[in-house]
Amino acid sequence: MTSTLIRRAGVLAVIAASTTALTGCAGVIGAKMTYDDTEKAKITDIVLTGGSGDVVITTGNVTETTIRRVISRSTNPGNPYKLDGTTLNIDTSCGGNCSVFYEIKTPPGVNVHGKERSGDIRLDGVGITDLQLTSGDVTVANATGAVSVQATSGDIEVIDAKSSVKVRTTSGDIQAIRVAGPVDVKLTSGDVRVELTAPTSVTAQTTSGDMWVGVPAGKYKVLSHSGSGDENLDGLTSDATAKNVIDVRVTSGDITVASTP
Repeated sequence: MTSTLIRRAGVLAVIAASTTALTGCAGVIGAKMTYDDTEKAKITDIVLTGGSGDVVITTGNVTETTIRRVISRSTNPGNPYKLDGTTLNIDTSCGGNCSVFYEIKTPPGVNVHGKERSGDIRLDGVGITDLQLTSGDVTVANATGAVSVQATSGDIEVIDAKSSVKVRTTSGDIQAIRVAGPVDVKLTSGDVRVELTAPTSVTAQTTSGDMWVGVPAGKYKVLSHSGSGDENLDGLTSDATAKNVIDVRVTSGDITVASTP
């Protein structure tokens, strides 16, 4: 792999659910291969590419990066990761009828970028996040940098973000909970829930779905519009002179902007 690789193990486990052999990437029914690698090199960025695969990236009090790659329903090892300087490139492609799962643990603050067609992504404790996904759920927790997620279908959840959050999706629910920076979300069909930890601006729009925005004590200019549904201000009043703007719009659905403890 690289000169920094200090451990690698490959395990093939075949479940005897069937003795029928499949061709191509399908390999053997029930086949599963697990590879565990460790990189000593400092990694500042992780780039995701590929077709279909789930990825979990967590950070912690570690000095090395561990990479577990699990390939299911195949005896083809697929494409391993690549290390280019301080950038770790992860390819989740493995062909048809098989699946790849990556579990990565790395020191805090690593930036995560990339584009995938489908798969669930879960990040915890990363820095800047910039993801594009066609289909799949995304969870980003404890990000220290700006978060940007674009998707076509799937639920998106951002929790305890220290900076700005921007989300675009066509179908699925969006939650941005305990966010310290500005929030900008837009979707076609789904519910939106936003909760701020500090006074800032929120721009949120959905065509069909309910919207709830919770804000801490402070001054806000509230602009809300629901084509078909109720509009509620709970525990606060709009201040036309406020620099923080809560701009929320729904074509069909209810809107609530509430003061939170």
